[in-house]
Amino acid sequence: MISRINKLTQFRARIFSLFNKRKDAVMNLLDAISSHAHQARSVVQLSEAPCFERQYSSIPKAISKGLPTVDWKSIEKETYRTLFDSEEIESPCFIIDCTCNPRPFSKKLADRTITHQPNPAPGNKPICVGHQYSCVTLLPSDILVRDKKWLIPISMNRIDSKQKGNEAGIDEVLRQIKNQGLEDDLVISVGDTLYGSEACRKKVSASVNLVHLFRLNSRRNVYCLPEISNDLSSSSGRPKEYGAKVSLSDPKSLPEPDIRSETGRITRKGKINRVLIDRWESMLLRGSKQYSGSKHPITLIRVRVVDKDGKDIFKKPMWIGMLGQRRRQITSISAYSHYRSRYSIEHFFRFGKTKLLLDAHQTPEVSHEEDWWRLCMIAYNQLYLANSIVSKIPKPWERHLPEYQHESEKCFKKITTPSQTQRGFANLLQTIGTPASECTPRGRPRGKIKGETGAKRPNTDIIFKTKKTAQSGKKIINADSEHRHCNANLNEIKNLLQGLRDVVQQSYHYGSPLAIMQNNTS
Repeated sequence: MISRINKLTQFRARIFSLFNKRKDAVMNLLDAISSHAHQARSVVQLSEAPCFERQYSSIPKAISKGLPTVDWKSIEKETYRTLFDSEEIESPCFIIDCTCNPRPFSKKLADRTITHQPNPAPGNKPICVGHQYSCVTLLPSDILVRDKKWLIPISMNRIDSKQKGNEAGIDEVLRQIKNQGLEDDLVISVGDTLYGSEACRKKVSASVNLVHLFRLNSRRNVYCLPEISNDLSSSSGRPKEYGAKVSLSDPKSLPEPDIRSETGRITRKGKINRVLIDRWESMLLRGSKQYSGSKHPITLIRVRVVDKDGKDIFKKPMWIGMLGQRRRQITSISAYSHYRSRYSIEHFFRFGKTKLLLDAHQTPEVSHEEDWWRLCMIAYNQLYLANSIVSKIPKPWERHLPEYQHESEKCFKKITTPSQTQRGFANLLQTIGTPASECTPRGRPRGKIKGETGAKRPNTDIIFKTKKTAQSGKKIINADSEHRHCNANLNEIKNLLQGLRDVVQQSYHYGSPLAIMQNNTS
């Protein structure tokens, strides 16, 4: 435990040395996020944390004047060097995904666009107005740490409205491989279905040591390698690039797997399920003129989870594609284990937004928002280093749970969850202290003069990425739209009003509209 405390203390000292301006206020703010953000509803309430020795006005000054001067690339290298050791990890595994930062009411904020946000309301589109961030994390090597859903975020970048989140994530992984000196090591990256697009596969194929795992839709088609014909009498022509088509939704079209594997899976209730893994080597996905899919085969993996009676637990199997020149070095069970750990990044996003105020900073400056997300990333890494040295503080309704009882009888290493670590981090800070110097009064600032006003910020428009189709000289009016735009014709309006007057006069003269109809027919 002492070495773990020293590791955390050294990491905090190195991070503090990389802060330039307002470094003491930034360090206090960092500790307040790690220890007090779960008790705050806004960023300004972090000033009420015991470790924040300054006034609430120091928070915006630390964000606006201190964070823009931080060398974030050096922090990324320091995070990787401290949290990962090349002797302990043979193949670093990067898990990548995107998340949204909803800002629907920030009319002054630039570069807002329509981005994905899960919406549980039936019938509503899963979208929101705001920014999108791409996160690249590393998977810990310790199995006990993985079971507690821990990840180590390395970089957090905002996706520009002209970019695509999946392509930017692959580019960031390639940049991390270069910056961390991993060109000669086997590196694994894991993404969901969106990271299996043609553009992502093209970027991965250009790397020599990267093996990329992505999920495949069960309705997708893959192809076998073409059969080589030895018949010289056949007519000459262009050789086939793709062999027989295989539909993942049709088990009859699947050939016999090359490798069959089996492992176990223990549920939360203690049930043991069997995991059946089938593997097909050298399968093909369709490409285009820009990317020839036939020259870059993939390894296809099917995962089925069955109970003790052999009955499928899930309705459909999970399909995983594995792309890369060194993909044969990864076993089927290892590929399944790595992709199953991908869901830990969803836990990180939820914990960051609910417990670290990741999306709570309301600012009209895009650069300040980006720096705030990166600062929350460092706060999470602090908690990661403390996940085995903090004391568990149970809630009143949790003290009877088995994990809080008989704690001294456990012979294995104690690992706390992110929420449990955050509860006990305030007590740990009182033990290890802070590298920041004490707060010293600097005098009374002048402040704003009465009647002084700043320049008003202009409103910004929401950027829509949809492509507008060319119309043949006609404007389509959407009847369901709230705002309808059309050109008014004065002559048509006059003719319509005159017709209405004639109908009204006739109805009064003849008595009723029915009489008018009978008169006209006679």
